[in-house]
Amino acid sequence: MRIRTRSARAARFATYALLTSAAFAACAKSDKSASAPAAVSTERAIGAVSQVANPATDAPDRLALQSPTDPNRKVIRTGRIDLVVAGYDDARAKLDALLAKAGGYVDSTQVQHYQGAVSSATLVLRIPSESFGALLPLLRQLGEISSESTNAEDVTDQYVDLAARLASAKTLEKRLLELAADRASGVEALLAVERELARVRGEIESYEGKLRQWNDQIAMSTLTLGISTRAPAIAAGPSPGLGSRIAEGFSTSVQALQDFGGWLAVTGIALLPWLVLAVPGIVFGRRWWRRHGKRLPSAVALPITPAPARPLAEPSI
Repeated sequence: MRIRTRSARAARFATYALLTSAAFAACAKSDKSASAPAAVSTERAIGAVSQVANPATDAPDRLALQSPTDPNRKVIRTGRIDLVVAGYDDARAKLDALLAKAGGYVDSTQVQHYQGAVSSATLVLRIPSESFGALLPLLRQLGEISSESTNAEDVTDQYVDLAARLASAKTLEKRLLELAADRASGVEALLAVERELARVRGEIESYEGKLRQWNDQIAMSTLTLGISTRAPAIAAGPSPGLGSRIAEGFSTSVQALQDFGGWLAVTGIALLPWLVLAVPGIVFGRRWWRRHGKRLPSAVALPITPAPARPLAEPSI
């Protein structure tokens, strides 16, 4: 009985090793394959993981992009357009109408105000990929374009590779679950299987999360729209006459006088604490001088003796 039990355990673990090697060999094989038929078959193998509902193809009146590219390619489209418009409210109303027709929406909005009105705004738009190209010229008509950029990133190879890894990981997970269900194995063997199962499930979650992110970015393109409002023009009025200039000069002088008076008042209030401290010192100094100032010896003036005059030399004959 012991020999049979050991033989069964050895057969199970040999099967486990064989399955593990086959799973990783499938992953390596998917890395080397780059042909289009292999890509299509791999995408079909993962089923619902690579399928995302495309809202842009449900309604017939939505904008459609006439593109000659292969529909099986996985392309992520992004872009940015900066516009200068006359008014934000009018441009926003037209933008909402275009997005409703295209099947898109505003994902986030950042607005700046100046003097009670919108001066600029940044909007992140999500647009179905089929409508992305047809919507760009309509957005350009909302105002004056200051800058524009678009980008298309083809992630087909990465997508197919990740889908193959996901399929292999799910196959390995199924085999590990079968091994874990066999309670005849030892405790150490079950613990090893559970650790491997936890690692494989972590990889599956990571693969599925990345595929969901790609599916969302592929189905819905992202466009950043910057809107700036045009400053209103100020009409130049007639030049002021002589009376207006005299009145303006007098008003300016009065205002300057008021400002000077205010400055004096503020300065006096600021110096008031110092004056409170200086007045007692001045009073004490004057009293001390009256009492002791006359007792101080005055300087004695010394007589100034003129220097004797030198005799003039007689001229020689």
